[in-house]
Amino acid sequence: MSLINQMLRDLDARGVDKRLPNDVRPLPAPRRSRLPVIFGSLAVLLLAVGLAVHQLNLMQPLVASSPAPATAITPAVGAAPVALPPAPPQALATTAPLAETPTPVPPAPPPGLVPPLPATTVPEASPRSRPAPPKAAPAEKKSVEKPVKAAAVDGEPTASRKPQATPSPAAADRAPPAVGKSAKESTIERSDSAGSPRARAESEYRKAIDAVNQGRVAEAVDGLTRALRDDPLHTGARQLLVKLLLEARRVDEALQALHEGLQGQPAQLGWAMTLARLQVDRGDLAGAWQTLEFSLPAAERNADYQGFAAHVLQRLGRQREAAVYYQAATRLVPGDGRWWLGLGLAMEAEGRVSESREALLRAKQCGNLNSALSALVEQKLR
Repeated sequence: MSLINQMLRDLDARGVDKRLPNDVRPLPAPRRSRLPVIFGSLAVLLLAVGLAVHQLNLMQPLVASSPAPATAITPAVGAAPVALPPAPPQALATTAPLAETPTPVPPAPPPGLVPPLPATTVPEASPRSRPAPPKAAPAEKKSVEKPVKAAAVDGEPTASRKPQATPSPAAADRAPPAVGKSAKESTIERSDSAGSPRARAESEYRKAIDAVNQGRVAEAVDGLTRALRDDPLHTGARQLLVKLLLEARRVDEALQALHEGLQGQPAQLGWAMTLARLQVDRGDLAGAWQTLEFSLPAAERNADYQGFAAHVLQRLGRQREAAVYYQAATRLVPGDGRWWLGLGLAMEAEGRVSESREALLRAKQCGNLNSALSALVEQKLR
């Protein structure tokens, strides 16, 4: 009809319509309806929404099996719901086949609402719709297999379940202790018995110090004796033993301990001088000189040792030798008046009067003699 109307209007414009009958006229142009345009737009819109839903359903297994966190996809999918106007029957008929297309995922939601994906998509999916984890994602495979392994252990024992070879820490704690003593005590006992003599001596020495601090002197003496039996060269143990013996007035034992110590350590000049003084107190001048002479090579730079040796020789009547050791002492410590006094007396005994007076004057000039020695010097200078 539209084509015929158009032709009639063209003829009327050219003036041809005057030849036509009066009852043949061009019809007025009909008013066009907008319903087909609206229905077509709705159909296209519904078709686009259906395609989008179908695409999301196809991508859902990939999102669920990917190792990326679910929060990276949720903002894109969980957008605000899109409200669509009601579709006419023709549009629904055209989009129905798209909704019924079989897919490996669960049925798609209604076209008017697309809900966001939950964060736990994989655990909540049914066994049929759960996709197999890809081989390239070992972390996801491990997380899927863990519940299976736990179920196998928690359930009835299977053939693949193997007993543990090593006991648990709790079982080890429940183990019975060693008979008679604990493992720790046996280890310490083995360590002490297998230690070196030096280590055993040091241990006895420490125990003796504790005993002395607590007033158990006899126990300390016994411990120090055992320490020196293990290690005769233990200086601290011998020093403390001699001190305790002298305080207890056990002089003979102290003399024996000092003599044994000097046999192994002749350079201990303090021990030698202590032993020599004890021998002098007992009247054993020869023994005192023998003790001092034994350690004399180590006392070349010790003025007290040289002067004490000269004193012992002087009391033995060996004045010339005594003068030699007195002179050695005065060279080492020129300001000590004792050695000048001893040198003057030794020279006087030999008849060297002038040299003796000169030595006595030097002793007086030092000014460090006690009252008894100062009186002796004044008496000799008269």
